[in-house]
Amino acid sequence: MASPRLTNQPSETSRFWRFRRVGYRPSETAGSATFTSGFNSFLTTGSLSLALRLGFKHGVDREFMARYLGLLFCNALFSPMRLWQSMAYSGRIAREELHPEPLFLLGFWRSGTTLLHNLLSMDPRWGFVNTYQAAMPDVFLAGQNRVRRMIEKSLPPNRGVDNIPVDFAMPQEEEIAMMCSSGLSPYAYLHFPRTAQGSLDYLFAKERLDAKELEQWQREYMKLLRTASYNMGGKPLLLKSPSNTSRITALLELFPNAKFAYIQRDPYDTVRSYERLIRLMNDWHALQRADFDGLLTKQLEVYRDMATAYLGQRELIPDGRLVEIRYEELEHDKVGQVRRIYDALGLEGYAEFEPGLTEYVASIEGFEKNPSHVSDQVIEAVNEYVPFLVTEYGYERRGTSGAGV
Repeated sequence: MASPRLTNQPSETSRFWRFRRVGYRPSETAGSATFTSGFNSFLTTGSLSLALRLGFKHGVDREFMARYLGLLFCNALFSPMRLWQSMAYSGRIAREELHPEPLFLLGFWRSGTTLLHNLLSMDPRWGFVNTYQAAMPDVFLAGQNRVRRMIEKSLPPNRGVDNIPVDFAMPQEEEIAMMCSSGLSPYAYLHFPRTAQGSLDYLFAKERLDAKELEQWQREYMKLLRTASYNMGGKPLLLKSPSNTSRITALLELFPNAKFAYIQRDPYDTVRSYERLIRLMNDWHALQRADFDGLLTKQLEVYRDMATAYLGQRELIPDGRLVEIRYEELEHDKVGQVRRIYDALGLEGYAEFEPGLTEYVASIEGFEKNPSHVSDQVIEAVNEYVPFLVTEYGYERRGTSGAGV
């Protein structure tokens, strides 16, 4: 079976600026992070026309008007650079040829996709969407030096939801860039939780979007990936987006030779952690009031529907192009599980990659995770919405306090 064209270039340089693949090293990160400004909003670095269009379409509540006006101001501030990037690079990006065998990392939010992404990205043969591109997809090529350094000074030490640092050079999920650049993303729901439920259809692009919507999403997604490929010197792309977990049919249509690695975490721990993520994301991004219990119920339905879609669509992936791992096993044996992924997918270059991976893993072994108590409410939610995941991946079914299992 053909393997991805992993180049032997020793350089760890993107097309425009140099960075070290230092990975996620929590021992080097001190303090806790909170996003005290609206700059972290996905719409802040998008286009002014996009923010205005979504605001008029979905409505902004009065109490969030200051946040909305602030992000509109930022949109206007970056407009000249957005125009510059479009004029200088649009032609080059359109001509960029994507490697036909990207590796998609799949798994629900808070399932360990970021850890897996960070581990694999230590292999210099891969290209990826970095955090700077994800945050500023229409600007980053035009501001690789002074603007990047200026913004980096204002970044918090970590993501807030966990201790993973915010570093523009590190890999990031491309869904953030999709939201920033086009709004064709389920993340619109985070901004407008009462009126943008239809945006969740982007999680099931092939099945729920009409022909025109699907074509528009494909066009914007491919533009995003071409930009990443151009920035990374044409390397095969390592792509991590939980949103892609239920888009296998759409991804195979775009990349028939793509490879996939799926990570599953104990659903009880996943929902526990995801509940906290939803609270934080609502605080950071919302432009509308929302009842949190209703918001969480909707997200549990999304978890169920995405898991169902993945289990049905994985059968479409040809033999040798999908590997599944469990988060708990990755956490216990990071090097061994990465080796297993390379072996299962027939990826080349692991021998050269392993020393750097081993060094990186050793540097993060002392990391302490956040407390992980699973409440009765979380247990009830898992047992109601995704009990089939507990069974499918061999986890122990839990019962609430005083109840039998």
